[in-house]
Amino acid sequence: MGALLLGFAWACASVPAYFGMSADELWEAGVQAYSEENWEDAIQMLEQLVTQNPGHPQAPEAQMYIARAFVASEQYITAASEFETFLQLHRNDDLAPEASLGVCQAYAVLAPHPQRDQTYTQRAEEACAQTWLEFRGVAVSETADSIRVEMVNRLAESDYGEGQFYRNFDMHNSAIMIFENVVSRYPETNWAPRSLLSIYRSYVSLGWVPEAEETSARLLSGYPESEPARQLRTEMSEENEFTREAGVDR
Repeated sequence: MGALLLGFAWACASVPAYFGMSADELWEAGVQAYSEENWEDAIQMLEQLVTQNPGHPQAPEAQMYIARAFVASEQYITAASEFETFLQLHRNDDLAPEASLGVCQAYAVLAPHPQRDQTYTQRAEEACAQTWLEFRGVAVSETADSIRVEMVNRLAESDYGEGQFYRNFDMHNSAIMIFENVVSRYPETNWAPRSLLSIYRSYVSLGWVPEAEETSARLLSGYPESEPARQLRTEMSEENEFTREAGVDR
């Protein structure tokens, strides 16, 4: 008898709190749990709603609450997935702009320091660009573009750092290839003129005079007001002064 009672108690304890609730009750209880910041219960009840009643009038909003709850509980990878699920199911819903921005923001939070793997940074940049393109004219578009610019700068900085790593070990050919990639992929960032200056310095180290002169011209014409251009002018002036004093014709 005791074993039967124990088994019954265990069975009751294992039954979810939302067991037997109707779709409307799941909705109300899930939103209540969300408002009380009880993220786990909110997610469980609202997931039950959208799984068993995908055609329920509140199903789109329930899906958004699920994604928001994952954001609030700092589960950003899952949050991004839930926002993407919303967009797959409810692309034309009024909440679609928020969901699209949610993907952008979730991956942006995961974007690491520039010295680490930039997979999530790349995902954030792509997601934010998609939000900007798809919802131009809506408030989320400007926010997404601002985050996109930040992610682009982080990607450029990461590649620039890799180039500097090779240059510091006198692996100039590899460094030049990476710096050129920064210039071509991220020309609007501050890392483009910095990369051109590093390319110039690598060519000087290699003794490749025509290539160095061509790179200096690119930097001075393309980014004349940049700090790297100012540094280049100083370096070229000092080099010319040195050659004059040494009596060497360039």
